[in-house]
Amino acid sequence: MELDGAKKCFTFIKDKGFNISAFISDRHLGLGKWIRETQSCKHLIDIWHVSKSLTKKLAKASKEKDCGIIGEWITGIRNHLYWCALSTTQGYGEMILAKWMSLLRHIADKHHDHPNPLFPNCAHGDIEKRKWIKIGKYLQ
Repeated sequence: MELDGAKKCFTFIKDKGFNISAFISDRHLGLGKWIRETQSCKHLIDIWHVSKSLTKKLAKASKEKDCGIIGEWITGIRNHLYWCALSTTQGYGEMILAKWMSLLRHIADKHHDHPNPLFPNCAHGDIEKRKWIKIGKYLQ
């Protein structure tokens, strides 16, 4: 139904003489494939849907043995996702990725000397005390 609706919308808009340069939707795989194969526009994913999916996965992971601290970071991780996307100029995906990858060091209380030179240090000032995730086998 979603793919059929999108096809009808594209036809309607193009029939009115408008050009579609970008289309934002959820992560519907069939819709993404159709746009990629038949349309000459950029397909972007709605950040709310990405955030919702990430939150579900983090909540599930926080229920695993010795992973309860993840639950305490869900809001912060979700906020970081939004900040990465909204604080970066459109089209500069490498910077968004560099900011996103800095999260792993940030939640371990490492705010300087990140590996990616595009974003070597966290952008925040002083932060309050909190439970940090310890760097270990899976977090370097």
